[in-house]
Amino acid sequence: MFEDEPTPEQVEFLRKLNRRRAALKEAFTPEVMDVLEKEFQMNLPCFQGKAGSYDPLDAMRRDAHREVLLWVKHEIEQYNPDL
Repeated sequence: MFEDEPTPEQVEFLRKLNRRRAALKEAFTPEVMDVLEKEFQMNLPCFQGKAGSYDPLDAMRRDAHREVLLWVKHEIEQYNPDL
């Protein structure tokens, strides 16, 4: 991540980042993620319904929910217990 030896500020930043990721990993278990994905209907296309009857606000909400959960998944995947 760093080209040279990390500074004390960079090391502290990484520790804080890793603590946040550990908290997310503890809170967002696979079971919780499954519930959220079903609750926010992440398996559905953004636009659905009969042609001409699409709700762009519903699509926007579903897309926003999807992005938040994808961010959480990414943060959990980046967690490093060795830091």
